[in-house]
Amino acid sequence: MPAINNIIAIGKVVPADGWIKISSPINGIIDELLVKEGDEVKNGQVLFRLKENTAGIDVSQAQAQLENLQASRQANQKELEKEEILLAELKSKYETSQKLFDRNAETKETVETDLSNYKQQIQKIASLRDQLKANRLSEKEQSLLVEKSKKELNDYTVIAPENGIITDLNVEVGQFVNGTDDLGNMIDNTKSVVDAEVDELFADSVRIGQLVEITSVGKTNIIGKGKIIYVSPTLVNKSILFESANEAEDRRVRRIKIEPDSSTNLLINSKVECRILIN
Repeated sequence: MPAINNIIAIGKVVPADGWIKISSPINGIIDELLVKEGDEVKNGQVLFRLKENTAGIDVSQAQAQLENLQASRQANQKELEKEEILLAELKSKYETSQKLFDRNAETKETVETDLSNYKQQIQKIASLRDQLKANRLSEKEQSLLVEKSKKELNDYTVIAPENGIITDLNVEVGQFVNGTDDLGNMIDNTKSVVDAEVDELFADSVRIGQLVEITSVGKTNIIGKGKIIYVSPTLVNKSILFESANEAEDRRVRRIKIEPDSSTNLLINSKVECRILIN
């Protein structure tokens, strides 16, 4: 019996990372569609927008309040800097008066007045510092509120979870959707594998790492090359890859995965023949 130098496996080209589901983060009504089937999109790109209700207004109001708090804090900071300069002057004036009083060159009333003014200024600065501390706390709380409002607004957009191509969409403007709805699918078309099946007669002959030549079904010209990256440990019934009556006869297969090389560009969902090189 002549040695077998290749085995033919029937396969289907599928995305290496599977089909990527598109879904909405919240319940809502589709207000705008920004993509169509076949469009190439980037991770984070907006695909649809939902009706926002008051979310946009909430962000604007929260941002305006934050800006007011920031302006108030900046004004108080400038006031504190000015009052600290005055404090230094009043301290110097009091110390000078005290020295002159010690040499009997200044009255006690002047010293007491200068000391009173100095102490009042210390209290004023302490109050301003407390106010600044409260300003910073309010500003921090408002910043968190702004971020929360922006996140809620972002929830009204449906974005691409990965880079890839939109393969199908199940939405239209005016449609109500929720977070469990399948709004469509996309794929990373830069990475594909071939899910293939080897007849049980040749199941023991396939190994990880074997080279494979890929052709369109019923044709001889090679459209790509690759290698086996996975071999199932068990036999299973033939799948829908075998569509004709003869193909669907009661025989089992061993499933394998083939990784096309970098120069191979295969059409997702296409059915192919894979010639596994044994020797």
